[in-house]
Amino acid sequence: MKKIFLALIISLAILSCDSDNNDSSDQQNLIIGEWKLSSISVNGQNLDINACMLEQTRTFQNNGNLIEYFWEETTPCTYNTSTIQYTFNNDVLVSLNGDEVINGMPFEITNNVLTLNASTLIYVETGDNIDGTYPQNQQQTFTYTKI
Repeated sequence: MKKIFLALIISLAILSCDSDNNDSSDQQNLIIGEWKLSSISVNGQNLDINACMLEQTRTFQNNGNLIEYFWEETTPCTYNTSTIQYTFNNDVLVSLNGDEVINGMPFEITNNVLTLNASTLIYVETGDNIDGTYPQNQQQTFTYTKI
């Protein structure tokens, strides 16, 4: 009887640990793929963004690469692609651009993920390693739709 009870407790402990790991793994898996910009807001007010901006995408890959397809802010719409690195842990999404080095460190932008599901990614850009944490009234909220 003691052996059965001990086996039951060990099984429950293992299942508890697996559940925690799966939550983190599920979040990691959800972010993988291509996301298209839907909107940008500041203080709850949507910014007026043009059609060129709405074609921008971010593709998160399993290997930590983030491929950005971005508008060059020219007319007609001209786009460029850049591959940088990202980390995603505990709802904090950090992008690291090794091509832009600040004090010997890659330029880094920190974002707090508010929503991540199979179709929607919403995050707030909260700071970088040059300016530190942005004032609350200057933090932009980005909404992307999975494509």
